[in-house]
Amino acid sequence: MLSFFRSAAVRCRVGFRRTFAAIVLLLLFGISFPSAQDASTPAPLQMEATKRGDAKKTLSVETDKFSILFSEQGARIVEFKNRDKTYPRRDGANIVLPRTEIFLSPYLGATGTTQYVDGNLAAMMYSAFDFKKEETATAIKITATSPIRLLLDKKKYDVLVTKEFTFLKHSPYFKFVIYLESQSTVKLQNIMLYALPILGPTPENQASFRDYHHYTDQGKVEFAYAGSSGGFGCGGATTHEKLSKGPTEFFGSSSRFLILNMQPLFQTRSASITPEYRDPQTKQLLQTQALHINMGDIVLEKNRPYNFEYIGYMGPKVDDATFPSDNARKDMPDVAKFNKSYFSKSFDFGITEPIRDILVVALNLFYKLIPNYGVGIILIALLLKLAFFPLNQKQADAMKRMGELQPKIKELNEKYKNNPQEKQKKMMELYKVHKVNPVSGCLPMLIQLPVFIAMYSAFSDAYDLWKSPFIPGWIPDLSQPDIFFSLPLSIPYIGGFAIHLLPIIMTFSQYYQTKLTPTSGDANQQKIMRFMPFMMLFLFYKMPSGVVLYWTVQNALSIVQQVYTNHQKKKEPQKV
Repeated sequence: MLSFFRSAAVRCRVGFRRTFAAIVLLLLFGISFPSAQDASTPAPLQMEATKRGDAKKTLSVETDKFSILFSEQGARIVEFKNRDKTYPRRDGANIVLPRTEIFLSPYLGATGTTQYVDGNLAAMMYSAFDFKKEETATAIKITATSPIRLLLDKKKYDVLVTKEFTFLKHSPYFKFVIYLESQSTVKLQNIMLYALPILGPTPENQASFRDYHHYTDQGKVEFAYAGSSGGFGCGGATTHEKLSKGPTEFFGSSSRFLILNMQPLFQTRSASITPEYRDPQTKQLLQTQALHINMGDIVLEKNRPYNFEYIGYMGPKVDDATFPSDNARKDMPDVAKFNKSYFSKSFDFGITEPIRDILVVALNLFYKLIPNYGVGIILIALLLKLAFFPLNQKQADAMKRMGELQPKIKELNEKYKNNPQEKQKKMMELYKVHKVNPVSGCLPMLIQLPVFIAMYSAFSDAYDLWKSPFIPGWIPDLSQPDIFFSLPLSIPYIGGFAIHLLPIIMTFSQYYQTKLTPTSGDANQQKIMRFMPFMMLFLFYKMPSGVVLYWTVQNALSIVQQVYTNHQKKKEPQKV
Protein backbone atom coordinates (compact mmCIF):
# COMPACT_ATOMS: atom_id res chain seq x y z
CA MET A 1 0.00 0.00 0.00
CA LEU A 2 2.85 2.38 0.88
CA SER A 3 4.52 1.71 -2.47
CA PHE A 4 1.24 2.56 -4.17
CA PHE A 5 1.10 6.01 -2.55
CA ARG A 6 4.78 6.67 -3.32
CA SER A 7 4.17 5.77 -6.97
CA ALA A 8 1.14 8.03 -7.09
CA ALA A 9 3.11 10.91 -5.57
CA VAL A 10 5.84 10.50 -8.18
CA ARG A 11 3.25 10.50 -10.96
CA CYS A 12 1.68 13.67 -9.52
CA ARG A 13 5.03 15.47 -9.37
CA VAL A 14 5.84 14.48 -12.95
CA GLY A 15 2.38 15.50 -14.08
CA PHE A 16 2.66 18.81 -12.24
CA ARG A 17 6.03 19.52 -13.84
CA ARG A 18 4.64 18.70 -17.30
CA THR A 19 1.56 20.84 -16.70
CA PHE A 20 3.68 23.70 -15.42
CA ALA A 21 5.99 23.43 -18.44
CA ALA A 22 3.00 23.40 -20.79
CA ILE A 23 1.59 26.53 -19.14
CA VAL A 24 4.96 28.27 -19.46
CA LEU A 25 5.19 27.35 -23.16
CA LEU A 26 1.61 28.52 -23.72
CA LEU A 27 2.34 31.83 -22.05
CA LEU A 28 5.51 32.28 -24.07
CA PHE A 29 4.18 31.31 -27.50
CA GLY A 30 0.39 31.10 -27.36
CA ILE A 31 -0.68 34.38 -25.76
CA SER A 32 0.51 37.79 -26.96
CA PHE A 33 0.97 40.35 -24.23
CA PRO A 34 1.23 44.08 -24.92
CA SER A 35 4.80 44.91 -25.77
CA ALA A 36 6.86 47.16 -23.58
CA GLN A 37 6.45 49.77 -26.31
CA ASP A 38 2.62 49.55 -26.18
CA ALA A 39 2.58 49.84 -22.42
CA SER A 40 4.80 52.90 -22.41
CA THR A 41 3.56 54.59 -25.59
CA PRO A 42 1.95 57.94 -24.73
CA ALA A 43 -1.52 58.68 -26.10
CA PRO A 44 -1.81 62.48 -26.47
CA LEU A 45 -5.27 64.00 -26.14
CA GLN A 46 -4.77 67.60 -27.19
CA MET A 47 -3.54 69.26 -30.40
CA GLU A 48 -2.36 72.79 -30.99
CA ALA A 49 -1.01 74.64 -34.01
CA THR A 50 2.51 76.00 -33.81
CA LYS A 51 1.59 78.86 -36.16
CA ARG A 52 -1.71 80.30 -37.36
CA GLY A 53 -2.02 80.54 -41.13
CA ASP A 54 -2.77 83.67 -43.13
CA ALA A 55 -6.14 83.27 -44.85
CA LYS A 56 -5.16 85.78 -47.52
CA LYS A 57 -2.19 83.74 -48.75
CA THR A 58 -3.44 81.39 -51.47
CA LEU A 59 -2.32 78.92 -54.11
CA SER A 60 -4.29 78.33 -57.32
CA VAL A 61 -4.71 75.16 -59.36
CA GLU A 62 -6.47 74.88 -62.70
CA THR A 63 -7.44 71.80 -64.72
CA ASP A 64 -9.79 71.22 -67.64
CA LYS A 65 -12.58 70.36 -65.21
CA PHE A 66 -12.25 72.86 -62.35
CA SER A 67 -10.22 75.67 -60.83
CA ILE A 68 -9.19 75.47 -57.17
CA LEU A 69 -7.90 78.00 -54.70
CA PHE A 70 -6.11 76.82 -51.54
CA SER A 71 -5.61 78.95 -48.46
CA GLU A 72 -2.47 78.79 -46.34
CA GLN A 73 -4.78 78.67 -43.34
CA GLY A 74 -5.60 74.99 -42.79
CA ALA A 75 -4.75 74.11 -46.42
CA ARG A 76 -8.46 74.57 -46.94
CA ILE A 77 -10.12 74.84 -50.34
CA VAL A 78 -11.78 78.25 -50.41
CA GLU A 79 -12.74 78.21 -54.07
CA PHE A 80 -13.74 75.29 -56.25
CA LYS A 81 -15.24 76.32 -59.58
CA ASN A 82 -16.61 73.92 -62.14
CA ARG A 83 -15.03 74.35 -65.62
CA ASP A 84 -16.40 71.28 -67.37
CA LYS A 85 -16.82 72.36 -71.01
CA THR A 86 -18.81 69.28 -71.95
CA TYR A 87 -21.94 71.28 -71.08
CA PRO A 88 -21.52 74.81 -72.48
CA ARG A 89 -24.57 76.21 -70.67
CA ARG A 90 -22.88 76.19 -67.25
CA ASP A 91 -21.76 79.36 -65.51
CA GLY A 92 -18.66 78.12 -63.67
CA ALA A 93 -20.15 79.00 -60.29
CA ASN A 94 -18.10 78.54 -57.13
CA ILE A 95 -19.34 75.37 -55.44
CA VAL A 96 -17.83 76.38 -52.09
CA LEU A 97 -20.51 78.21 -50.15
CA PRO A 98 -19.56 81.01 -47.73
CA ARG A 99 -18.44 79.68 -44.32
CA THR A 100 -18.22 76.12 -45.67
CA GLU A 101 -14.71 75.80 -47.08
CA ILE A 102 -13.54 72.27 -47.83
CA PHE A 103 -11.11 71.57 -44.98
CA LEU A 104 -10.41 67.81 -45.10
CA SER A 105 -8.72 68.27 -41.73
CA PRO A 106 -7.50 65.36 -39.56
CA TYR A 107 -7.89 65.81 -35.80
CA LEU A 108 -8.00 63.79 -32.58
CA GLY A 109 -11.56 62.95 -31.55
CA ALA A 110 -13.08 61.98 -28.21
CA THR A 111 -11.14 59.48 -26.08
CA GLY A 112 -13.31 59.28 -23.00
CA THR A 113 -13.53 63.07 -22.82
CA THR A 114 -14.76 65.65 -25.31
CA GLN A 115 -13.15 68.74 -23.80
CA TYR A 116 -10.38 68.89 -26.42
CA VAL A 117 -12.32 67.94 -29.55
CA ASP A 118 -13.28 71.43 -30.73
CA GLY A 119 -9.82 72.76 -29.95
CA ASN A 120 -8.17 69.87 -31.78
CA LEU A 121 -10.26 70.50 -34.88
CA ALA A 122 -9.63 74.25 -34.71
CA ALA A 123 -5.87 73.61 -34.49
CA MET A 124 -5.96 71.84 -37.86
CA MET A 125 -8.46 74.22 -39.44
CA TYR A 126 -6.34 77.30 -38.79
CA SER A 127 -2.78 75.97 -38.77
CA ALA A 128 -0.26 77.44 -41.25
CA PHE A 129 0.62 75.12 -44.14
CA ASP A 130 3.55 75.37 -46.54
CA PHE A 131 2.77 74.46 -50.16
CA LYS A 132 4.70 72.68 -52.86
CA LYS A 133 3.32 72.38 -56.39
CA GLU A 134 4.45 69.75 -58.92
CA GLU A 135 3.09 69.35 -62.44
CA THR A 136 3.29 66.58 -65.05
CA ALA A 137 1.66 66.13 -68.44
CA THR A 138 -1.41 64.50 -66.87
CA ALA A 139 -1.64 65.69 -63.25
CA ILE A 140 -0.98 68.45 -60.76
CA LYS A 141 0.19 67.51 -57.25
CA ILE A 142 -0.15 69.87 -54.29
CA THR A 143 1.73 69.00 -51.10
CA ALA A 144 0.84 71.02 -47.99
CA THR A 145 2.72 70.48 -44.71
CA SER A 146 2.26 71.88 -41.22
CA PRO A 147 3.93 71.12 -37.85
CA ILE A 148 1.42 70.28 -35.11
CA ARG A 149 2.10 69.89 -31.39
CA LEU A 150 0.44 67.10 -29.36
CA LEU A 151 0.06 67.55 -25.60
CA LEU A 152 -0.29 65.07 -22.73
CA ASP A 153 0.45 65.77 -19.05
CA LYS A 154 2.56 68.82 -19.89
CA LYS A 155 4.63 66.79 -22.36
CA LYS A 156 4.85 67.89 -25.98
CA TYR A 157 5.20 65.73 -29.08
CA ASP A 158 5.89 67.23 -32.49
CA VAL A 159 4.03 65.78 -35.49
CA LEU A 160 4.28 66.81 -39.13
CA VAL A 161 0.92 66.72 -40.93
CA THR A 162 0.93 66.57 -44.72
CA LYS A 163 -2.04 66.87 -47.06
CA GLU A 164 -1.33 65.69 -50.58
CA PHE A 165 -3.76 66.38 -53.46
CA THR A 166 -3.19 64.94 -56.93
CA PHE A 167 -5.61 66.31 -59.54
CA LEU A 168 -5.90 64.85 -63.02
CA LYS A 169 -5.73 67.56 -65.66
CA HIS A 170 -8.33 66.10 -68.00
CA SER A 171 -10.66 64.34 -65.56
CA PRO A 172 -12.71 65.35 -62.49
CA TYR A 173 -11.05 62.60 -60.39
CA PHE A 174 -8.33 63.16 -57.81
CA LYS A 175 -6.41 61.46 -55.01
CA PHE A 176 -6.08 62.76 -51.46
CA VAL A 177 -3.54 61.44 -48.93
CA ILE A 178 -2.92 62.39 -45.30
CA TYR A 179 0.58 61.72 -43.96
CA LEU A 180 1.43 61.80 -40.24
CA GLU A 181 5.07 61.74 -39.07
CA SER A 182 6.26 62.06 -35.46
CA GLN A 183 9.64 62.60 -33.82
CA SER A 184 8.49 60.32 -30.99
CA THR A 185 6.47 57.13 -30.88
CA VAL A 186 2.91 58.02 -29.88
CA LYS A 187 -0.49 56.38 -29.92
CA LEU A 188 -3.26 58.33 -31.66
CA GLN A 189 -6.82 57.34 -30.81
CA ASN A 190 -9.96 58.19 -32.77
CA ILE A 191 -8.26 60.04 -35.60
CA MET A 192 -11.07 61.96 -37.23
CA LEU A 193 -11.37 63.61 -40.62
CA TYR A 194 -13.49 66.75 -40.77
CA ALA A 195 -14.49 65.75 -44.22
CA LEU A 196 -17.05 67.78 -46.10
CA PRO A 197 -19.36 70.71 -45.49
CA ILE A 198 -22.40 71.51 -47.63
CA LEU A 199 -21.46 72.43 -51.18
CA GLY A 200 -22.82 75.04 -53.59
CA PRO A 201 -23.40 76.88 -55.79
CA THR A 202 -25.57 79.26 -53.81
CA PRO A 203 -29.12 78.85 -55.13
CA GLU A 204 -31.23 81.82 -56.15
CA ASN A 205 -34.06 80.19 -54.24
CA GLN A 206 -33.32 78.28 -51.03
CA ALA A 207 -36.69 76.49 -51.10
CA SER A 208 -35.69 74.42 -54.13
CA PHE A 209 -32.17 73.66 -52.91
CA ARG A 210 -31.73 69.95 -52.23
CA ASP A 211 -28.39 69.59 -50.45
CA TYR A 212 -27.33 66.58 -48.43
CA HIS A 213 -24.51 64.42 -47.14
CA HIS A 214 -24.33 60.74 -47.96
CA TYR A 215 -22.32 57.85 -46.56
CA THR A 216 -22.42 54.07 -46.54
CA ASP A 217 -23.41 52.15 -43.45
CA GLN A 218 -23.33 48.36 -43.53
CA GLY A 219 -23.49 48.32 -47.33
CA LYS A 220 -26.38 50.80 -47.61
CA VAL A 221 -26.17 54.42 -48.73
CA GLU A 222 -27.62 56.75 -46.08
CA PHE A 223 -28.63 60.40 -46.62
CA ALA A 224 -28.66 63.40 -44.30
CA TYR A 225 -30.47 66.44 -45.67
CA ALA A 226 -29.55 69.97 -44.65
CA GLY A 227 -31.69 73.06 -44.55
CA SER A 228 -35.41 73.27 -43.96
CA SER A 229 -36.64 70.37 -46.07
CA GLY A 230 -35.78 67.73 -48.58
CA GLY A 231 -38.41 68.21 -51.27
CA PHE A 232 -40.39 65.48 -53.04
CA GLY A 233 -39.18 62.00 -52.17
CA CYS A 234 -36.57 63.30 -49.74
CA GLY A 235 -36.26 63.09 -46.02
CA GLY A 236 -36.49 66.16 -43.84
CA ALA A 237 -33.58 68.07 -42.44
CA THR A 238 -31.16 66.35 -40.07
CA THR A 239 -31.67 67.93 -36.66
CA HIS A 240 -29.64 65.52 -34.49
CA GLU A 241 -26.22 63.94 -34.87
CA LYS A 242 -26.24 60.78 -36.98
CA LEU A 243 -23.71 58.00 -36.43
CA SER A 244 -23.05 54.99 -38.63
CA LYS A 245 -22.94 51.52 -37.10
CA GLY A 246 -19.83 50.32 -38.88
CA PRO A 247 -17.03 51.18 -41.34
CA THR A 248 -17.72 53.81 -44.00
CA GLU A 249 -16.71 52.68 -47.48
CA PHE A 250 -17.97 55.72 -49.39
CA PHE A 251 -19.07 59.26 -48.51
CA GLY A 252 -19.67 62.67 -50.00
CA SER A 253 -21.64 65.89 -50.20
CA SER A 254 -24.11 66.99 -52.85
CA SER A 255 -25.74 70.17 -54.05
CA ARG A 256 -28.52 70.33 -56.64
CA PHE A 257 -26.29 69.79 -59.65
CA LEU A 258 -22.78 68.99 -58.40
CA ILE A 259 -21.37 66.34 -56.13
CA LEU A 260 -18.16 65.56 -54.26
CA ASN A 261 -17.60 61.83 -53.65
CA MET A 262 -14.73 60.22 -51.76
CA GLN A 263 -13.77 56.62 -51.11
CA PRO A 264 -11.21 55.58 -48.47
CA LEU A 265 -8.60 53.06 -49.60
CA PHE A 266 -8.43 51.71 -46.05
CA GLN A 267 -11.00 50.54 -43.48
CA THR A 268 -12.50 53.36 -41.50
CA ARG A 269 -14.29 52.94 -38.17
CA SER A 270 -17.48 54.98 -38.68
CA ALA A 271 -19.02 58.23 -39.94
CA SER A 272 -20.99 60.92 -38.16
CA ILE A 273 -23.08 63.88 -39.27
CA THR A 274 -23.21 67.02 -37.15
CA PRO A 275 -26.34 69.07 -37.96
CA GLU A 276 -26.39 72.76 -38.68
CA TYR A 277 -26.73 75.01 -35.67
CA ARG A 278 -28.45 78.40 -35.54
CA ASP A 279 -28.59 81.03 -32.85
CA PRO A 280 -31.87 80.45 -30.95
CA GLN A 281 -32.57 84.18 -30.82
CA THR A 282 -31.37 85.60 -34.15
CA LYS A 283 -31.67 82.36 -36.18
CA GLN A 284 -28.27 83.19 -37.65
CA LEU A 285 -26.42 80.17 -39.03
CA LEU A 286 -23.47 79.47 -36.73
CA GLN A 287 -22.40 76.04 -37.93
CA THR A 288 -23.29 74.28 -41.17
CA GLN A 289 -24.03 70.57 -41.38
CA ALA A 290 -20.79 68.60 -41.75
CA LEU A 291 -19.53 65.06 -42.21
CA HIS A 292 -16.83 63.51 -39.98
CA ILE A 293 -15.01 60.22 -40.64
CA ASN A 294 -13.47 58.19 -37.79
CA MET A 295 -10.27 56.73 -39.25
CA GLY A 296 -9.48 54.60 -36.16
CA ASP A 297 -6.45 54.24 -33.85
CA ILE A 298 -2.79 53.91 -34.81
CA VAL A 299 0.63 53.71 -33.16
CA LEU A 300 2.72 56.33 -34.92
CA GLU A 301 6.26 55.08 -34.68
CA LYS A 302 9.18 57.49 -34.47
CA ASN A 303 10.19 58.89 -37.88
CA ARG A 304 8.00 56.35 -39.72
CA PRO A 305 5.23 58.14 -41.66
CA TYR A 306 1.70 56.75 -41.59
CA ASN A 307 -0.74 57.56 -44.38
CA PHE A 308 -4.49 57.51 -45.08
CA GLU A 309 -5.42 57.39 -48.77
CA TYR A 310 -8.63 58.46 -50.50
CA ILE A 311 -9.79 58.75 -54.09
CA GLY A 312 -12.29 61.44 -55.01
CA TYR A 313 -14.54 62.93 -57.69
CA MET A 314 -15.78 66.49 -58.00
CA GLY A 315 -18.13 67.39 -60.81
CA PRO A 316 -21.61 67.20 -62.36
CA LYS A 317 -24.24 64.73 -61.14
CA VAL A 318 -24.43 62.83 -64.43
CA ASP A 319 -24.49 59.09 -65.07
CA ASP A 320 -21.53 59.33 -67.45
CA ALA A 321 -19.34 60.21 -64.44
CA THR A 322 -20.13 57.11 -62.40
CA PHE A 323 -16.94 55.43 -63.54
CA PRO A 324 -13.58 56.90 -64.62
CA SER A 325 -12.61 56.86 -68.28
CA ASP A 326 -9.87 54.62 -69.61
CA ASN A 327 -7.49 57.59 -69.74
CA ALA A 328 -8.26 58.53 -66.13
CA ARG A 329 -7.60 54.97 -64.94
CA LYS A 330 -4.35 54.92 -66.90
CA ASP A 331 -3.16 58.24 -65.48
CA MET A 332 -4.27 57.38 -61.92
CA PRO A 333 -4.80 53.60 -61.49
CA ASP A 334 -6.30 53.96 -57.99
CA VAL A 335 -9.44 55.67 -59.33
CA ALA A 336 -10.43 52.36 -60.93
CA LYS A 337 -11.24 51.22 -57.37
CA PHE A 338 -14.25 53.54 -57.17
CA ASN A 339 -17.39 51.63 -56.21
CA LYS A 340 -19.69 52.26 -59.17
CA SER A 341 -22.81 51.13 -57.31
CA TYR A 342 -22.26 53.53 -54.40
CA PHE A 343 -21.34 56.30 -56.84
CA SER A 344 -24.61 55.96 -58.76
CA LYS A 345 -26.77 55.66 -55.62
CA SER A 346 -25.23 58.82 -54.15
CA PHE A 347 -27.08 60.91 -56.75
CA ASP A 348 -30.39 60.21 -54.95
CA PHE A 349 -32.72 60.89 -57.88
CA GLY A 350 -35.59 59.03 -56.20
CA ILE A 351 -37.79 56.12 -57.25
CA THR A 352 -38.84 57.90 -60.45
CA GLU A 353 -35.24 58.01 -61.73
CA PRO A 354 -35.94 55.90 -64.88
CA ILE A 355 -38.78 58.25 -65.91
CA ARG A 356 -36.65 61.26 -64.99
CA ASP A 357 -33.80 60.04 -67.20
CA ILE A 358 -36.18 59.58 -70.14
CA LEU A 359 -37.49 63.13 -69.68
CA VAL A 360 -33.95 64.57 -69.55
CA VAL A 361 -32.97 62.70 -72.72
CA ALA A 362 -36.14 63.85 -74.48
CA LEU A 363 -35.58 67.48 -73.44
CA ASN A 364 -32.00 67.35 -74.71
CA LEU A 365 -33.19 65.90 -78.04
CA PHE A 366 -35.80 68.63 -78.44
CA TYR A 367 -33.15 71.20 -77.52
CA LYS A 368 -31.04 70.08 -80.50
CA LEU A 369 -34.04 70.70 -82.79
CA ILE A 370 -35.29 73.87 -81.09
CA PRO A 371 -32.71 75.42 -78.69
CA ASN A 372 -35.23 76.31 -76.00
CA TYR A 373 -36.04 74.02 -73.08
CA GLY A 374 -39.38 75.71 -72.49
CA VAL A 375 -40.50 74.66 -75.96
CA GLY A 376 -39.27 71.15 -75.13
CA ILE A 377 -41.47 71.07 -72.02
CA ILE A 378 -44.49 72.17 -74.07
CA LEU A 379 -43.81 69.43 -76.64
CA ILE A 380 -43.43 66.77 -73.92
CA ALA A 381 -46.70 67.88 -72.29
CA LEU A 382 -48.42 67.69 -75.68
CA LEU A 383 -47.00 64.24 -76.47
CA LEU A 384 -48.04 62.90 -73.06
CA LYS A 385 -51.51 64.36 -73.53
CA LEU A 386 -51.82 62.61 -76.88
CA ALA A 387 -50.51 59.36 -75.41
CA PHE A 388 -53.08 59.48 -72.61
CA PHE A 389 -55.84 60.94 -74.78
CA PRO A 390 -58.08 57.84 -74.78
CA LEU A 391 -57.83 57.53 -71.01
CA ASN A 392 -58.35 61.24 -70.47
CA GLN A 393 -61.29 61.22 -72.84
CA LYS A 394 -62.93 58.46 -70.85
CA GLN A 395 -62.36 60.55 -67.75
CA ALA A 396 -63.89 63.62 -69.40
CA ASP A 397 -66.89 61.60 -70.62
CA ALA A 398 -67.38 60.09 -67.18
CA MET A 399 -67.24 63.48 -65.49
CA LYS A 400 -69.74 64.83 -68.03
CA ARG A 401 -72.15 61.98 -67.28
CA MET A 402 -71.63 62.57 -63.56
CA GLY A 403 -72.71 66.15 -64.12
CA GLU A 404 -75.82 64.99 -65.92
CA LEU A 405 -76.68 62.73 -62.97
CA GLN A 406 -76.54 65.57 -60.46
CA PRO A 407 -80.36 66.03 -60.20
CA LYS A 408 -80.85 62.35 -59.38
CA ILE A 409 -77.87 62.34 -56.99
CA LYS A 410 -79.33 65.37 -55.20
CA GLU A 411 -82.69 63.61 -55.00
CA LEU A 412 -81.11 60.52 -53.40
CA ASN A 413 -79.20 62.69 -50.93
CA GLU A 414 -82.44 64.29 -49.79
CA LYS A 415 -84.45 61.08 -49.74
CA TYR A 416 -81.96 59.00 -47.75
CA LYS A 417 -80.19 61.68 -45.73
CA ASN A 418 -80.96 59.78 -42.51
CA ASN A 419 -79.98 56.38 -43.92
CA PRO A 420 -76.37 56.52 -45.21
CA GLN A 421 -76.18 52.77 -45.95
CA GLU A 422 -79.30 52.80 -48.12
CA LYS A 423 -78.19 56.02 -49.82
CA GLN A 424 -74.86 54.44 -50.73
CA LYS A 425 -76.63 51.38 -52.08
CA LYS A 426 -78.96 53.47 -54.26
CA MET A 427 -76.02 55.55 -55.48
CA MET A 428 -74.19 52.43 -56.63
CA GLU A 429 -77.31 51.21 -58.42
CA LEU A 430 -77.61 54.59 -60.17
CA TYR A 431 -73.97 54.50 -61.28
CA LYS A 432 -74.38 50.93 -62.53
CA VAL A 433 -77.52 51.70 -64.56
CA HIS A 434 -75.87 54.67 -66.25
CA LYS A 435 -72.45 52.98 -66.55
CA VAL A 436 -70.62 55.63 -64.57
CA ASN A 437 -67.54 54.94 -62.44
CA PRO A 438 -67.24 57.68 -59.78
CA VAL A 439 -63.51 57.05 -59.26
CA SER A 440 -62.56 56.89 -62.94
CA GLY A 441 -61.49 60.51 -62.85
CA CYS A 442 -58.65 59.70 -60.46
CA LEU A 443 -56.96 57.11 -62.70
CA PRO A 444 -55.36 59.48 -65.25
CA MET A 445 -54.02 61.63 -62.41
CA LEU A 446 -52.52 58.62 -60.64
CA ILE A 447 -50.87 57.46 -63.86
CA GLN A 448 -49.39 60.87 -64.62
CA LEU A 449 -48.30 61.60 -61.04
CA PRO A 450 -44.95 59.73 -61.42
CA VAL A 451 -44.29 61.81 -64.55
CA PHE A 452 -44.87 65.01 -62.60
CA ILE A 453 -42.58 63.89 -59.76
CA ALA A 454 -39.93 62.89 -62.31
CA MET A 455 -40.25 66.33 -63.95
CA TYR A 456 -39.77 67.94 -60.54
CA SER A 457 -36.68 65.79 -59.93
CA ALA A 458 -35.28 66.64 -63.36
CA PHE A 459 -35.48 70.40 -62.85
CA SER A 460 -34.43 70.17 -59.20
CA ASP A 461 -31.10 68.39 -59.66
CA ALA A 462 -30.44 67.43 -63.30
CA TYR A 463 -27.16 69.01 -64.33
CA ASP A 464 -28.25 68.96 -67.98
CA LEU A 465 -31.11 71.36 -67.18
CA TRP A 466 -29.18 73.78 -64.99
CA LYS A 467 -29.40 77.31 -66.43
CA SER A 468 -31.90 76.10 -69.06
CA PRO A 469 -33.53 79.23 -70.58
CA PHE A 470 -37.08 79.85 -71.78
CA ILE A 471 -38.10 83.53 -72.05
CA PRO A 472 -35.23 86.04 -71.55
CA GLY A 473 -36.03 88.65 -68.97
CA TRP A 474 -38.79 86.60 -67.39
CA ILE A 475 -37.75 82.92 -67.20
CA PRO A 476 -33.99 82.76 -67.89
CA ASP A 477 -33.55 79.53 -65.88
CA LEU A 478 -36.21 76.80 -65.78
CA SER A 479 -34.48 75.19 -62.79
CA GLN A 480 -35.41 78.26 -60.70
CA PRO A 481 -38.74 80.00 -60.00
CA ASP A 482 -39.56 82.81 -62.42
CA ILE A 483 -39.30 86.33 -61.01
CA PHE A 484 -41.72 88.80 -62.60
CA PHE A 485 -40.69 91.52 -60.17
CA SER A 486 -39.73 92.00 -56.54
CA LEU A 487 -41.31 94.36 -54.07
CA PRO A 488 -39.02 97.26 -53.06
CA LEU A 489 -36.92 96.66 -49.97
CA SER A 490 -38.26 99.90 -48.52
CA ILE A 491 -41.67 98.33 -47.94
CA PRO A 492 -41.85 97.19 -44.27
CA TYR A 493 -42.11 93.44 -43.57
CA ILE A 494 -42.62 92.39 -47.21
CA GLY A 495 -39.82 94.29 -48.91
CA GLY A 496 -37.88 92.14 -51.37
CA PHE A 497 -40.72 89.62 -51.75
CA ALA A 498 -40.51 88.08 -55.24
CA ILE A 499 -43.63 87.93 -57.39
CA HIS A 500 -43.71 84.67 -59.38
CA LEU A 501 -46.14 85.14 -62.27
CA LEU A 502 -46.11 81.63 -63.72
CA PRO A 503 -47.61 79.94 -60.60
CA ILE A 504 -50.38 82.55 -60.62
CA ILE A 505 -51.17 81.75 -64.27
CA MET A 506 -51.10 78.06 -63.38
CA THR A 507 -53.56 78.63 -60.52
CA PHE A 508 -56.14 80.42 -62.67
CA SER A 509 -55.84 77.81 -65.41
CA GLN A 510 -56.46 75.13 -62.79
CA TYR A 511 -59.45 77.07 -61.44
CA TYR A 512 -60.96 77.49 -64.92
CA GLN A 513 -60.47 73.78 -65.65
CA THR A 514 -62.26 72.95 -62.38
CA LYS A 515 -65.20 75.15 -63.34
CA LEU A 516 -65.48 73.42 -66.71
CA THR A 517 -65.36 69.95 -65.19
CA PRO A 518 -68.69 68.65 -63.85
CA THR A 519 -68.41 67.48 -60.26
CA SER A 520 -70.40 65.12 -58.09
CA GLY A 521 -71.00 65.26 -54.36
CA ASP A 522 -72.65 67.80 -52.12
CA ALA A 523 -72.19 71.56 -52.19
CA ASN A 524 -69.41 71.53 -49.58
CA GLN A 525 -67.35 69.07 -51.61
CA GLN A 526 -67.80 71.19 -54.70
CA LYS A 527 -66.58 74.27 -52.82
CA ILE A 528 -63.49 72.38 -51.68
CA MET A 529 -62.77 71.36 -55.28
CA ARG A 530 -63.13 74.99 -56.41
CA PHE A 531 -60.80 76.17 -53.67
CA MET A 532 -58.17 73.47 -54.37
CA PRO A 533 -56.34 75.42 -57.16
CA PHE A 534 -55.59 78.26 -54.74
CA MET A 535 -54.13 75.76 -52.26
CA MET A 536 -51.89 74.51 -55.06
CA LEU A 537 -50.60 78.05 -55.52
CA PHE A 538 -48.73 77.74 -52.23
CA LEU A 539 -47.40 74.32 -53.24
CA PHE A 540 -46.14 75.49 -56.64
CA TYR A 541 -45.13 79.04 -55.79
CA LYS A 542 -41.41 78.37 -55.25
CA MET A 543 -41.02 75.32 -57.45
CA PRO A 544 -38.66 75.36 -60.45
CA SER A 545 -40.43 77.21 -63.26
CA GLY A 546 -39.95 74.22 -65.60
CA VAL A 547 -42.24 72.14 -63.38
CA VAL A 548 -44.84 74.93 -63.14
CA LEU A 549 -44.71 75.41 -66.92
CA TYR A 550 -45.35 71.70 -67.48
CA TRP A 551 -48.36 71.72 -65.13
CA THR A 552 -49.73 74.91 -66.71
CA VAL A 553 -49.51 73.44 -70.22
CA GLN A 554 -51.23 70.27 -69.00
CA ASN A 555 -54.02 72.44 -67.57
CA ALA A 556 -54.40 74.31 -70.87
CA LEU A 557 -54.60 71.08 -72.85
CA SER A 558 -57.12 69.64 -70.36
CA ILE A 559 -59.25 72.76 -70.77
CA VAL A 560 -59.26 72.32 -74.56
CA GLN A 561 -60.21 68.66 -74.19
CA GLN A 562 -62.98 69.40 -71.69
CA VAL A 563 -64.42 72.18 -73.87
CA TYR A 564 -64.45 69.74 -76.81
CA THR A 565 -66.14 67.04 -74.69
CA ASN A 566 -68.80 69.41 -73.35
CA HIS A 567 -69.52 70.65 -76.88
CA GLN A 568 -69.88 67.11 -78.20
CA LYS A 569 -72.18 66.10 -75.37
CA LYS A 570 -74.52 69.00 -76.10
CA LYS A 571 -75.20 67.50 -79.52
CA GLU A 572 -76.20 64.14 -78.01
CA PRO A 573 -79.74 63.47 -76.72
CA GLN A 574 -80.10 63.45 -72.94
CA LYS A 575 -80.33 59.95 -71.43
CA VAL A 576 -81.43 60.97 -67.97
